[in-house]
Amino acid sequence: MDTCSNCGATLSSDLEWCGRCYAPVRRQAPSDAGARPVAPWVTSRPAPEPSHVQEYSRWRGSSTSFGPAGRVMLTLLVVIAAVLGYPLVRGLVFTVAGMDVPGTGFYAMYMIVAIPGALYLYLRIWRRSRIS
Repeated sequence: MDTCSNCGATLSSDLEWCGRCYAPVRRQAPSDAGARPVAPWVTSRPAPEPSHVQEYSRWRGSSTSFGPAGRVMLTLLVVIAAVLGYPLVRGLVFTVAGMDVPGTGFYAMYMIVAIPGALYLYLRIWRRSRIS
């Protein structure tokens, strides 16, 4: 019977994990019988090599992106929404408040919100997505 190198619990020969501390059981080879036991946090295996390199693209479609045609269509929809948004919002203010807003001031306020919003959407639409 062996003992756990982490907590010292008695282990049977067929266990792969310690029943008390759940540490993996590391059996020593017969040639290493006189060597010091390896600490449980030290691994003797080399780091695995990556199986493949991940590829990112703006122009190829993947399971989480629309590809070039979808991205161009979404870009056009953002432009149309930004252009049509001004009269729609101005009409909404007229309907709710019952008064017309002066054009230049309201137009400036709309642009302060619309331009950063459109830029944010463009960055989200055209960001690189993982292909593989």
